[in-house]
Amino acid sequence: MAEFLIWLIAALGAVGCVVLGRVWGRAEGKHTGKREAERDAMEDKNKRVERGRDAVRDGRGAGDPADRLCRNDGRW
Repeated sequence: MAEFLIWLIAALGAVGCVVLGRVWGRAEGKHTGKREAERDAMEDKNKRVERGRDAVRDGRGAGDPADRLCRNDGRW
């Protein structure tokens, strides 16, 4: 009887470790995914800011709107 209880406790411990490992892995995966999403969003924002700065430097923000329309007329 004691041997059976030892095997039962060992089996339950093994199953418990597997379940704990799965839960832990899932939590780590979610945490990593959130960090990657934040990093991707930051990179996207930086790219958009840089494109806006390039546009201003290239003259989109300067001059009369009618002049800008004339310059852009052939690019549509």
